[in-house]
Amino acid sequence: MSEIIPTILADSKQEFEDKLRIAEKFATTVQIDILDGSLVPVSNWHDANEIGKMATSVAYELHLMVSNPLPIIAEWVAKVPNVKRAIFHAEIQRPIGRIIEKIHTTHLIEAGVAINPETPLEEIHDVLSILDVLLIMNVHPGKNGGISEGDYILDKIKNAKNRAPKLIIEVDGGVTAELIPNFMKAGVTRFALASALFKASEPEAAWKKLQNTLQPTEML
Repeated sequence: MSEIIPTILADSKQEFEDKLRIAEKFATTVQIDILDGSLVPVSNWHDANEIGKMATSVAYELHLMVSNPLPIIAEWVAKVPNVKRAIFHAEIQRPIGRIIEKIHTTHLIEAGVAINPETPLEEIHDVLSILDVLLIMNVHPGKNGGISEGDYILDKIKNAKNRAPKLIIEVDGGVTAELIPNFMKAGVTRFALASALFKASEPEAAWKKLQNTLQPTEML
């Protein structure tokens, strides 16, 4: 089943809650971008203690753009009751397989790995079989919007689907209603996006347009 996942990248508590209240009107899952300046030269507001106090109907997917994800995941699972998935980056200098195992066995949530546009699939081939989701970045991480990588990303998605046909593939960055059909044809079923929803003059209309793109298509 295909799914649109609003992404919250916030610089303050107020911005976070404003976006959350918009997203929860439509979505069942919201992705939370977490940046601490260690993996990319950007940081943002992601206070688990404060977010855990915000009552909401949505579940959280964590996108950890950090060099040491496990302590942050532990804090979120302890303080935020509705965390269901944690996705960290393949580019960190840590044992990826062990982190996935820790997420599964200690924190009892789904585990995913994200790869930047330039990162080859060969770097994560050994862990594809134990992932719950592979997040393929369509732009470089750290900010909303940006220029997508085009056909190169579509080829990477198809390659990943060929290697692991049952693996859920999510795409993040620069996702628009116009791009979703081609992503679906390549094998994507989850779409993380921010600008297409939060920068729209009418978020509800934007959400309906995005939902209308989630129609079954033939693989490319």
